[in-house]
Amino acid sequence: MFYWSLDAKTVKEDTNVVSAETNIVDEGTSSIGIIIDTAETQEENEDTKKKNEKKIKHKKKLRAAIIKGNRSKVESILKKDEGLATEAISKDGSTVLHTAVGTGHNEMLESFLTNIDKEHVLNKRDSDGSTALHIAAIVGNKHAAELLVKTNSELLRKKDIHDKEPLHKAYEHMHLDTIGCLLKAVNDDGKPDDEIGVNFLVNAISAKRYTVHKIRKWMELSALGFLCFLLLIFLELYYFILKVGKKWTDYVIIFLKVVLHSVAPIKQIENKKKVWGEAKKVLELVCDEIDKLDYTGSHHPHYTRPILEAACQNAYKVVDEILYRSPDVIQSTDANGYDIIQLAIIHRSENIYNLIYDIGERKNLYRTIEDSSKNNILHLAGKLAPSSVLNKRTGAALQLQWELQWREEVKKHVFPTYITKENIFKETPNMIFTREHSNLLKEGEQWMKTTVESCSITAALITTIVFAAAITVPGGSNQEKGTPLFEKKSAFIVFAIADAISLFASSTALLVFLSILTARFAEKDFLVSLPRRLFIGLFSLLLSTTAMMVAFSATLFLVFCDEKLWMLAPLCGLAFIPIAFFVALQFPLMVDLFRSTYLRIFGKQIKTILRRFNPDDIRLHFGK
Repeated sequence: MFYWSLDAKTVKEDTNVVSAETNIVDEGTSSIGIIIDTAETQEENEDTKKKNEKKIKHKKKLRAAIIKGNRSKVESILKKDEGLATEAISKDGSTVLHTAVGTGHNEMLESFLTNIDKEHVLNKRDSDGSTALHIAAIVGNKHAAELLVKTNSELLRKKDIHDKEPLHKAYEHMHLDTIGCLLKAVNDDGKPDDEIGVNFLVNAISAKRYTVHKIRKWMELSALGFLCFLLLIFLELYYFILKVGKKWTDYVIIFLKVVLHSVAPIKQIENKKKVWGEAKKVLELVCDEIDKLDYTGSHHPHYTRPILEAACQNAYKVVDEILYRSPDVIQSTDANGYDIIQLAIIHRSENIYNLIYDIGERKNLYRTIEDSSKNNILHLAGKLAPSSVLNKRTGAALQLQWELQWREEVKKHVFPTYITKENIFKETPNMIFTREHSNLLKEGEQWMKTTVESCSITAALITTIVFAAAITVPGGSNQEKGTPLFEKKSAFIVFAIADAISLFASSTALLVFLSILTARFAEKDFLVSLPRRLFIGLFSLLLSTTAMMVAFSATLFLVFCDEKLWMLAPLCGLAFIPIAFFVALQFPLMVDLFRSTYLRIFGKQIKTILRRFNPDDIRLHFGK
């Protein structure tokens, strides 16, 4: 009994041992399978990694080839991997279309578009959601924009992550040609954004794109209700017109034509004259469109803001055109209750202010007119002009002179008792002027002294040189008689006259500059006294410099050239160099001094002969 029990036990133990061994074998088999699976996965990962690295290299090469414009290399890369034509090839998600458009390779872009489906043309960049058309709008690639729109017009309505369409991006970056192309395409595809159309038109005119047929076409794409804002951009409408005499020889005419096309300032005048003519046509065209709009009231409401803005910007032609079409608009006022004459005083718009001489009885309104703070027009003239207006004048002294001239002019049209009348802040016009211009007075004094000190040094040097030249006569003197050896030579006579002129002129300049340095620099001195002295000093300095160079050239010709006439050409050319530099640097200041001191700014101007509006139509508008 025990034996079987033992045998049974032994058998059971043996069975357990066999089971354990079987489990070990199974576990070993599972381990082997896991090892094999892991190896296969690693091999697959390595293959995938190699493929990805290879693809990244292909993308980099493709992007570099597109940027360089290497079309053959681009084609060879795309033949190896056609999928790259629609995939992102840079970190920001740009495709081949984005890259080609951005780099301006339009021939390559055209090739891409023929081999890519229309749906893939709509692909956006990951970084900002821009399509290829957005990129064309940003960089101003008009031809690319036309190709893309022709391929898939849905691009026009696609928006980036900032909810901007391509047309908006073109407007933000001021690419007018691209805007025109997209605006036309949007108009053909559906209704365009009216605000974009109007803003585009305003910026087109601001950039002096005055081609009338284009302006007319752009007007058709924008809302007529916004056209009044277009008048705000005519800020500079007056240019000098170059006139040539009627009778000239053929040689002079040829010379003038050469100068006209070679000298930059004259070419600029010619271009400005052309722009002026185009601008007038556009102004009339815009006003024609506004006149077509219906309105109620005494005057056209769409002219109100333009004429007020034109008054601020000294755009006389705009004011003239508006008053010609709607005389009642002269009663328009802004939010502060100022009309065009008051705004002209505040913004120093002299061309608009001079209308006060043409409006007849209405000018009596301005003798006692006051604003909400009890400021009359002399108070307004006492305030400092905008910096944009002051910066048109050379130097702080001329800026202060300009302000003083305005005060004196406005004072003529104010009722006598109003000259010293106080506003609600207990300030008279003179008190406002002194307070507002205190810093400008200091700057004007400093500018005047600095300018005069520099010129004084030059005048003193010239005086010293020409005085020494007069004593040491060229060629020496006769020992017996003491007369110059070259006294009968024409070159010596030129030397003597030029040296004397230079000495007298430089001495005059030196004394005038000294009188400026010792002046008191009060407000009223900047009106006439100081600018006139500075002009006389600069003119004398220019005369002395010119005469000194003539005297020096005559000396060289007399002593070294042995009366060879051909030597006059190089001598005159070299002598002209310092004179030309002096004129180029100081003559603009002399012109500004002469114009601001001696020429009339206010009063009836010659341009009133060319005005369009009839003064009789506005003379009887007494109220505001």
